[in-house]
Amino acid sequence: MPTHLDEAIKVILGPDSKLRDKTPRIYAMPKQEHMPKQFTNLKRMRFLNHDVSAGRNIKRWLWRDYHPEIILQEPPFDKHEDQSEIFTLIRKPDERWWSGIKDMFYFLPWYTWWTNEKIMAQWPHFTRSTLRLHDVMDEVKPQYLIKCDDGLNDRVIKFAKEHGLLCYGNIPHEKALRHTKPDIKKLEDNGVRELRAWLRKNPDRQKELDEYLEPDWQYWEQVEYQD
Repeated sequence: MPTHLDEAIKVILGPDSKLRDKTPRIYAMPKQEHMPKQFTNLKRMRFLNHDVSAGRNIKRWLWRDYHPEIILQEPPFDKHEDQSEIFTLIRKPDERWWSGIKDMFYFLPWYTWWTNEKIMAQWPHFTRSTLRLHDVMDEVKPQYLIKCDDGLNDRVIKFAKEHGLLCYGNIPHEKALRHTKPDIKKLEDNGVRELRAWLRKNPDRQKELDEYLEPDWQYWEQVEYQD
């Protein structure tokens, strides 16, 4: 009988797996006629979501303050009536990748998957959480890049005010499981330690990761010193 590990590996390597899907996720705001009538200066914009870059918090803000709720656009994107400007969040590339790779520790708990040659044929992009920004940004070119770090809340509120977006107070914040479940944090921390140690012994794999992320640094450089 197949184990959980066998089934997880089967999903990761399966030809129909959507884990590595690169389709941009663009969320559109309501049409003008659905905007709150008490405001006269509201602007329609779209949000390009990158995984592990506070996207859930941004979507919770938009769901909270707009009605009806925001809509995920499907490609081809040029077919949509809403061709408004796009904003997105930019997180430091290496920090984002290390946050995203933790998905693999959930899928394959307590398993050194980096020693599995079939899995490592996908290195270093296994899920949307490890998909580099450039593969999306090369297709969708947002007009506004917002730095994603501890100052994000104030930065987004300021951005909303400047661009005519609804924002009733602070951005909702959804804590990751690691902040509420010690066993998950232990699993993640152990996996990160072991993978970092393995990379130190396998510099060729570290080099592949660095080269993969290299195009993303151009976006970080545009926001690094953003207020």
